[in-house]
Amino acid sequence: MRVLIVGNGGRESAFAWKLFEDNNKIFAVIQHKNPSIIEYVKSSGGEFIIGNILDGKLIADFAIEKDIELAFINSDSPLEAGVVDVLLKAGVKTVGPNRLGSEIEWNKSFAMKLFQEVIPNYTPKYWIAENQDMIETVFSQVIKDNIPVVVKPQGLTAGKGVKVMGEHLANFEEAKQYAIEVLSNKIGKSEAVIIGEKLEGKEFTMQVITDGKTIISPPTTYDHPYRYAFDKGPGTGGMGSFTDIRNKLPFMKKKDYSTCINIIQKIINGLERAGRQFNGVLNAGFFLTQKGIRIMEVNARFGDPESMNIMLILDVSLSALLSKIFTKTLTQKDVRFKHKASVVKYLVAPEYANGNGKKHKFFLDKEKIIDSGIQVFFSAAEETGKKHIYQTVGNSRVVALATTDKNIPAATQKIENAIANFVHGKLEYRRDIGTSEQLEMLSHI
Repeated sequence: MRVLIVGNGGRESAFAWKLFEDNNKIFAVIQHKNPSIIEYVKSSGGEFIIGNILDGKLIADFAIEKDIELAFINSDSPLEAGVVDVLLKAGVKTVGPNRLGSEIEWNKSFAMKLFQEVIPNYTPKYWIAENQDMIETVFSQVIKDNIPVVVKPQGLTAGKGVKVMGEHLANFEEAKQYAIEVLSNKIGKSEAVIIGEKLEGKEFTMQVITDGKTIISPPTTYDHPYRYAFDKGPGTGGMGSFTDIRNKLPFMKKKDYSTCINIIQKIINGLERAGRQFNGVLNAGFFLTQKGIRIMEVNARFGDPESMNIMLILDVSLSALLSKIFTKTLTQKDVRFKHKASVVKYLVAPEYANGNGKKHKFFLDKEKIIDSGIQVFFSAAEETGKKHIYQTVGNSRVVALATTDKNIPAATQKIENAIANFVHGKLEYRRDIGTSEQLEMLSHI
């Protein structure tokens, strides 16, 4: 099958790898020369272009020219830009929600209102403020009731706009000033700011695969959206993630897993009733609190890096699965997952999430890493023309190493060994992710 992917992160690198495994011819629209994507495109006999991944006409023209049989749009910004709508209008079979369907991610006000309608018992308190007077009113209330809060821009910020009292905001006054800053500077193109009740507990994600009616739930993932070990430092795009050998994570009960599936089904049904076309992946962020499961937010696509975990353990053809999604014929028997744990760790530039990025060259022996049973998914990196020498691009996550094993610590140790032996340079990563020590700490939170 001739399949098109759009985007140039580690997530899209994982899709390219999985589609190559299925013997598809891969085509891509990317914004920089991601080594992983280019390798799989070329090896499959496909083609790529460097271009604006938000330009629906450019992407549709490329798809038509190359006789694309199926496009997979699974990145937040192209979804918000309506790339799926343009492709479908051009007659290109496409998996991914249209712009209205993906509004559940790029408009948090819409999402919270939908949650309140379809899953009120699982939705934390929240307030939507559209001006400074409304912010003042909200904070008068939360201060009076002593409710610690989370401040979120209404729109997309690539995981870097959310700030939490205690972790990033020292007190109510700092939280209020950040809410004012979000509106004043239109962070995330926001016309409103979301002030929500801070949830206490264990955070995790469930990334269901859906054709708009049927939902298939892979094992739950545990993401690490803070820059430094033990969840210190600024919020970032995920620094790593893991899945357990079972569907649920070690700190979850079976009923927690089934509750999450039920919540997501209600959200999917709510989108359908609202006339919102949705297919692909609904990625829901949950908290396990003392009062039970609470929803935090929903994304309209696979997470990054959590997508890599799912691609590692997916035990069926990705292209066949996408075809079932497009034709709305998805059934439970169409998807299987390997009975293994998976771990992903991102390596990043020292400046990541702390300032402007600098160009760094680094050594990475991809062949030896792959020979040791680990996949390499490049993101913000390019080749230099010298063997094993790459350089960073911009100020984002650089490269992910991902693997499976009999349990989470065993998979983690494989990655640690590979980094120690086959990666050199100034890149940094979180050593705590997936260790026995971290899992022991999680069991007592």
